[in-house]
Amino acid sequence: MTTEFEERMKALHKEFENLSPEERKAVKQKIKKINLLTSRKLERMKHELLRMETKRAQLSLDDDSKELSELEDRIINKKREFLKLLSKAKENCSPR
Repeated sequence: MTTEFEERMKALHKEFENLSPEERKAVKQKIKKINLLTSRKLERMKHELLRMETKRAQLSLDDDSKELSELEDRIINKKREFLKLLSKAKENCSPR
């Protein structure tokens, strides 16, 4: 893991409020009840992030720095989209 990548991920989580696992679970359940399409989109994005993280781990072992940095950029962008969608869904699902 590169330290720059770790710092960028921490900054990303600070930008979007870092949800606890219980809050995240509650938001996902509300989304699933209210909007099934958004729920499926979140799940798809989560699985894609996991695949990209796995590939990043493999590339870090192979010492392919150029491809690794490109993949880390894609992970950051995808994670930003995921957190943005999750925070927007949290606002829409909050009790009124």
